[in-house]
Amino acid sequence: PNNILRKNYVDLTEAITANLCIIAYTLYAKELISFETLNYILTTTGVSHLQKAGYLVSKLQAQLNSFPNPEDEKYYLVNVCHAFKLTSDKFCSSARIASCMLQQLGQGQQIATDLLPNEVHKYAEIMKQEYKVQPVVVSDWPPKIEQDYFGRLVIVEKESSSIKSGNKMSAWHMLRGQIDMIPTFSGYIEVTVENDILCPNSSSPVRVLIDGPPGIGKTTLCHKLLKMWSDGELIQHYDLILYCPLRNEKIATAQTFAGLFENECHEVVMVSKWFEEENGKGLLIILDRWDELNLELQKSSLVTSIIKRKRLCKSSVVVTSRSHASSKLSRITSFNKHFQVIGFSEEEISRVIIQTLQKDSEKAKKILKKIIIDLTDYEEGYDVVNVYPCNFELVHTDDPNENSQLAVKLINDLKIRKDVQSLCYVPLVCSMVILVYCKNEGHLPTSLTELYNNFILQTIRKHVEKKSMDEIDPYSLDNLSSLPTQLLIPFKELCHLAYTGLAETKMTFASSYLRQLANEAVKEEYLGLITTFREYDEEIHQFIHLTIQEFLAAWWIVQFETDTEKVFKNHFNDDHFQMCLRFVAGLSHLEHESYQKYFRNVKYDLQCRRNALFRFEACKSFSFYNSSSPDSECKTFLCEKNDEIILLLQLLYESQNQKLCRIFSQSFTNHSICLKRLNNISRFDWLCFSYLINNSQIKWNCLHLEKYSLGCIIISIFTDELTNNSQPTPPHCERLDVFLNQPTDQLVLTLLKPLPIQNIQECYYNFYM
Repeated sequence: PNNILRKNYVDLTEAITANLCIIAYTLYAKELISFETLNYILTTTGVSHLQKAGYLVSKLQAQLNSFPNPEDEKYYLVNVCHAFKLTSDKFCSSARIASCMLQQLGQGQQIATDLLPNEVHKYAEIMKQEYKVQPVVVSDWPPKIEQDYFGRLVIVEKESSSIKSGNKMSAWHMLRGQIDMIPTFSGYIEVTVENDILCPNSSSPVRVLIDGPPGIGKTTLCHKLLKMWSDGELIQHYDLILYCPLRNEKIATAQTFAGLFENECHEVVMVSKWFEEENGKGLLIILDRWDELNLELQKSSLVTSIIKRKRLCKSSVVVTSRSHASSKLSRITSFNKHFQVIGFSEEEISRVIIQTLQKDSEKAKKILKKIIIDLTDYEEGYDVVNVYPCNFELVHTDDPNENSQLAVKLINDLKIRKDVQSLCYVPLVCSMVILVYCKNEGHLPTSLTELYNNFILQTIRKHVEKKSMDEIDPYSLDNLSSLPTQLLIPFKELCHLAYTGLAETKMTFASSYLRQLANEAVKEEYLGLITTFREYDEEIHQFIHLTIQEFLAAWWIVQFETDTEKVFKNHFNDDHFQMCLRFVAGLSHLEHESYQKYFRNVKYDLQCRRNALFRFEACKSFSFYNSSSPDSECKTFLCEKNDEIILLLQLLYESQNQKLCRIFSQSFTNHSICLKRLNNISRFDWLCFSYLINNSQIKWNCLHLEKYSLGCIIISIFTDELTNNSQPTPPHCERLDVFLNQPTDQLVLTLLKPLPIQNIQECYYNFYM
């Protein structure tokens, strides 16, 4: 009860201002407030009605806190709500809020329905029944990694300043491994789905932006909110929640509010009219997958008008989007809440692997107890990297069970292969990695392209086994390029469908459309790569996940387009194609000469800017620097082409093209790189950077490795990649600067080993304790 009153504090204070005196009389008559409180409200001068209303609600809160048990609290608050309803017209604000509070207290079901027209109440009940039976996770493939949900949803709330700044986020967020322990970073706060997402910060309707990479669980979160509403678990009351999947073309292009309703029963006309007359009051609209709208609809559509508050201005709105598109949303309107779904932390990845591969819960618990520290025993603010030993050392288990050994081996392999581990924070990818790892007898793929290639091959094998094709041995399918004709034709049709759909920003397909474009694929049940679901009276088809569609589109571009390089050029700056082009790089290895222009035509100035105390002009090897604080060591600014550089680094790594590394190395002014000038460098980016240095075959004048998150894992990524150098000419560097944040003994020992960089003239280690 205390929490319910607190959540409605602002709205209630504002609502009772209009009938303040009569409400105060009624509360006093029912012995719910003291005479002193009543006298203050009636006689005090120089104080506004709003201030008096706030005083009254604070007294109610204080009285609520004085009760010794929850039952007494509930009884008192129920009586207060009934008093509000007695003193007000049932359609006024205070009565509506009181009815909502009663419903949350389990006392107001019948009363709450009286406030709504019968058609609205009836439609809300229809939708609740729909949402109750709707699974939170629609697809069963790839395999779910937990019993009920596709991974645990972890959400962080971004500071309001970051929401308003409109800083561009990289469209390659999925590939940049944000699996670090996010709660230790400045500006991030862990929140819960149940209590934080929809709770208002003010009297204004909630406007929530939820972003994250594909496969992280944004749509799953939407389904969870719908289920919570249908089960009465949401603290915040809504008369109706309207779920609008924007990949549904009919909803995305709707011209009227009624066109946003998926369930087209006869009540829709009345329901839509009533909410429009109320300007959306009491309505929550969930707009799922904003990033899948085409540019024209993002600029001008009914959906955009609602987001901008030009339509249904009193409605609450939740918008989900991939990270790269959320910056556009922040520029066209303001959100009072901005969350990011971040998926699994590194510890959680290990936990998921163990619990997925070791089905025996007791054995799984023993392994977890042995290798994972309970971080709650450590004081708040302590460097998590330093207390979680799995970050630096291999783990072991005494259990000889094959599944236990396989789980521990995968965890250890991921410690070495940080590029793959950095993708496993996405539940979808984590499931794929576990599946592919098991099918490949305990071996990891080299790149993201190989991971998806392997997963799709496993999916087709599963389809062949399911259909019992006597003429095809599923275990003989080891290459997508050499599929038998019976499978190759439908696979080619699916690749073409994926490409045309991506080009037209079309993510869902009607049955008639599929029969026209992919008739053979229809006969072969889409090789298991397309899932089918029903939206009321219509059967809808979509690829298992958008990234699967993007991989197949890339396969079409590389294998079947007559001019792959031209297609690459045409879509290079297209947000919808950026993931697809990553796969194009992995499949084509960027071997054609036309790709070289992306890496050589621009000069990137990432030179270090330092304030020298004095310098001997005759000897460039000796300088003295003011190093009183980490910030004063390098007076510099972020590179304007931050995202472009990171994108090219990632394309290089995916393509594994050593020649392009040598070309790209020449693009950096004075053969110098200061990583402090790049923003949001992830572990995967460090691997890409190390790959560039390792294959550059030039003499670097200066490499300045300075980031505040630089620790043992990142140093290991950098040194391990250089140690594996197969080039005849190892990397050379005249000056190397390394900045270390809270160095551990393990980190110092790593750095004391001979560095795999030759001819270092100057070497600086800066320790920030």
